[in-house]
Amino acid sequence: MSSLDTSLDRLVPPTRVRAWFEFGGRHAWTLLGVGLLVGAVVPFVVGDGFYLSVAGEMLMFAVLALSWDIVGGQTGYPSFGQMAFFGIGGYVTAIMFRDFGVFWPGLVLAGVLSLVAAAVIGAVVLRLRGGYFAIATLGILLTLTEITRNISITNGVDGISFLSTLPATTFYYVFLGLLGVEAGLLYYLSQTRFGYTLNAIRDDEAKVNAMGVNTTYYKVTAWMLAALFTGMAGGAWSLFNFFIDPLTAYNTAWNVELIAMALLGGTGTIVGPILGGMGLHAIIRLFVETYFTGWQLGLLGLIIIVTIIVVPSGVVGWLEERASAMDYYEHGGGAAGEESGGETGGEPE
Repeated sequence: MSSLDTSLDRLVPPTRVRAWFEFGGRHAWTLLGVGLLVGAVVPFVVGDGFYLSVAGEMLMFAVLALSWDIVGGQTGYPSFGQMAFFGIGGYVTAIMFRDFGVFWPGLVLAGVLSLVAAAVIGAVVLRLRGGYFAIATLGILLTLTEITRNISITNGVDGISFLSTLPATTFYYVFLGLLGVEAGLLYYLSQTRFGYTLNAIRDDEAKVNAMGVNTTYYKVTAWMLAALFTGMAGGAWSLFNFFIDPLTAYNTAWNVELIAMALLGGTGTIVGPILGGMGLHAIIRLFVETYFTGWQLGLLGLIIIVTIIVVPSGVVGWLEERASAMDYYEHGGGAAGEESGGETGGEPE
């Protein structure tokens, strides 16, 4: 065992990590409730100012990273165009507020239209695989950007600006509620046939198809679910920001950020994208933008490279690997269920 492994064992003992995951599995719903309660008191602690805005943005990026992971991590179809639904939701809510002075109906409509758009687009692009799918989703993002630039209802390149009378705490609680509902729903689905099928598609889609499962149905449904929460997050953000235009609505830099957040936290999990989204955005807003202005994308690229090299499965994925490795060490290097001699029930050599 290397000195690095020894140091890691002292810092993060596999037995303790496994105990954490077992505790989390037994009390997942309780932990979610506690997390929401803690989040609910944050505005009373930080006040209605800069730090509340940052906290709201952290929750929003957690929603976006978790939404991307439904398709990119759980299903194994990494999308480069998730911000397309963010822009759709943002513009729908902004137009509803500008023309009719309503927020909540606009927010609901943003989610519904994003879901419908995902159903139509997904039925086509989710028949593609690998790099073809990734490029197709990027093309969708760029196409929507150009359409929005050239139609009058969105006010073209000038965008839509308005003065929202809603307080910052309203948007904070909207993002908190979206995250709570999304995390709870995904945890529930992860215990059902739907969740197992998504993971099976990620691991070996050819075998799932051979079993007679309509994988396109599951992939499109997953993308619709991701689009629903992404669109509603975009809708809330447009009023939170007081302004929306094609560059901000379909922000390609954010598109990269939310992928990096999911990778950093751990794709294919629920906690990972949430931690990655909140943690990385906090670093960007409170550290990078303060001390490395203009270098945000460069440092983001560096974070992605380091993550892929050092912890390719993300922080939560790495911890899960350490927890699983406990069975290996407890059996003297043999697989779980085997004695140290290498054969089940046999004598050690």
